[in-house]
Amino acid sequence: MSFIYGNQNQRRSINQVASSGFTLIELLVTVGIIALLAGMLLPAMGKARYRAAQVNEMSATRQVLLAWRVYAEDSGDSVLPGYRYGFEAHDFRGNPVTHPINARYPWRLAPYLGQNFDILYVNENRQTLDAFRRMADPNLAIYAASVFPSLGINSVFVGGDDLELPPTDRALDQFGRFCVLKIAEIQRPSELITFCSARGPFEGKVVPGFYVVKPPYLNARRWAVDWNPDDGPEAWGNVHPRYSLKAVSGFSDGHVENIDRRRLQDMRHWANLADRSDWTLRARGP
Repeated sequence: MSFIYGNQNQRRSINQVASSGFTLIELLVTVGIIALLAGMLLPAMGKARYRAAQVNEMSATRQVLLAWRVYAEDSGDSVLPGYRYGFEAHDFRGNPVTHPINARYPWRLAPYLGQNFDILYVNENRQTLDAFRRMADPNLAIYAASVFPSLGINSVFVGGDDLELPPTDRALDQFGRFCVLKIAEIQRPSELITFCSARGPFEGKVVPGFYVVKPPYLNARRWAVDWNPDDGPEAWGNVHPRYSLKAVSGFSDGHVENIDRRRLQDMRHWANLADRSDWTLRARGP
């Protein structure tokens, strides 16, 4: 009787242990559920990070546009030069910077951003700026920081580009007021791109950010037929549609949009005088 009783107690104890733990099947099911939930959450987290990066760049673009406008107010309505020679620019210590650093817009605009280059270098591009800050040669860092801001300026048609077509009196007589040099000259502020998401070459690779973006047409089409991330940056004038094939674009009236590939190729967003999407620059008749 005691033997039977003992066996009953033993069986009861084993059942209690078994019921208080997990069987192998239960563990596998639990792991499977966790893996399934992780698989569902990771894309959502990726989309959240992607969206946060887009919002961050749009916010930075608004600040850049505000600084661009204040620059004009301080300069008698003259817009920020795109890529122009002979204009003064200074580093953080107030020392003048030389060519070609002073031909690019970042060090000219920096005083109107509180010298905060973190506004010009956003998201993954911040790593590039951090690398520049770690450079042993401060002069080289100042040079490098002028090259790769997240946003390129529409230099040819807004502010002028001395490498492409300098807005000299002769050029303006020949082609008309093709380049905006004064805020008051802008005919459609809500349509004219001033800054746009950019990318450029750096140490044998392509990185987010470049100081200028070039239009799809000048005297003829210059961009590739469609965007291909494997092409070099110049294939699309350094424009980088990095957000679901859209590029953050800041317009001269101060608003910011994500522009898709079709609209990015519309010259009415690039040139003040453009009256059609495939507009090209032509000399005026006698």
